[in-house]
Amino acid sequence: RPGVPEQHRVSEAIDTADLVFYVSGHGYGHATRSAALIAALRRMSPGSLRIHVRSEAPHWIFQPDWVSQPHRVSQPDGVSQERDGQLTCSAVGIDPGIIQSNALDVDLEATIDAHQQFASRWDAHLGEEADLLRRLAPRVVVSDIPPPAIAAASAAGIPAVRVTNFTCDRTLAGYADREPRLRPIIRRYAEAYREADCVFQLPMHGDLGAFRGIVDVPLLTRRSRLPRASVWKQLGIRGDQGLPVVLISFGGFGSGPLASFDGANLTGMVFLAFEEKPKGFRGDWRRLPNPSPVLHQELVAACDAVIGKPGYSTAAEVLAHRTRFLYLSRGDYTEGPVLEAGLRRDGCARPIPRDDFFAGRWREHLDALLAQPLPAQAPAANGAEVIAAQLLEKM
Repeated sequence: RPGVPEQHRVSEAIDTADLVFYVSGHGYGHATRSAALIAALRRMSPGSLRIHVRSEAPHWIFQPDWVSQPHRVSQPDGVSQERDGQLTCSAVGIDPGIIQSNALDVDLEATIDAHQQFASRWDAHLGEEADLLRRLAPRVVVSDIPPPAIAAASAAGIPAVRVTNFTCDRTLAGYADREPRLRPIIRRYAEAYREADCVFQLPMHGDLGAFRGIVDVPLLTRRSRLPRASVWKQLGIRGDQGLPVVLISFGGFGSGPLASFDGANLTGMVFLAFEEKPKGFRGDWRRLPNPSPVLHQELVAACDAVIGKPGYSTAAEVLAHRTRFLYLSRGDYTEGPVLEAGLRRDGCARPIPRDDFFAGRWREHLDALLAQPLPAQAPAANGAEVIAAQLLEKM
């Protein structure tokens, strides 16, 4: 359409959709849990649902597990769509998220600037997405958790739901006392969220009590379908050696540069990572391609421990698969303390100081973690099926 910025255009080839998902592109966490929900919807209503995803997250994340090479369609308006039967995706800049200087730290000034610029075009974002929704005519809009998605659905007269443990307004509210520039933006986002018909509230959540129609659901996460031996075979790891296997994963951000290791001996363990082997590392380091031929949840389930940051997706996967977790705290990130408390309460997790991590002083922390007993059972992790069933009832 003339006058619509390129990042908001969607090809006329997408005629209609039964559901439209708006998914934050901040990290991989929102995308992976939305992918789990989409997969559940397609299992429970095979072949009949047309789903369109609007997100800046990599679109391969939303493809079903059994599709390794989705058919890519290049549209004349410059939007790259990925098609898999009844699933289509398009990119849209509709959620600034939290700008991070690295995997662990918030760049607050850049975050404020991004949200101020975004809020200055609020009416334009709203109008463009409402026009799109009127054309696609979905029966339900699902937001995880771009605020304009709910307001656009309301303007188009389409029911909308939120799936979340934290909302943008509550995340930004953690910085509002020292940054009053955020307050009008927080109010605008909160008003948009209140127009949702219901909220599927995930475990390890913040205060969502001001919103109507809250429905508590179990963990929403992808679950492994492969036995450990199959994962090791794909990765060329000998399972008969009995060595602990440790996955290093930072949710799509990368850990950042590791300082030269101080001589800590990490032999006797196998490390899987998406990054190059650090200088001075003494141990078995296996670099994984990104995306990996083995799905992330299958890596988590097959490993003895994970090292990473406590984002929702990683936290949910380690809890669901009863995998030990060595985590780095995320400074003043609002969601961090809630997730860390949930990990310690329901899983087997302990922190590692940043200085120790970046200097490679991992051994004593990993030894202590591996000595901790695992919980007797994992928390319920069928949130995808619970939410999918309720969404299908709405349709």
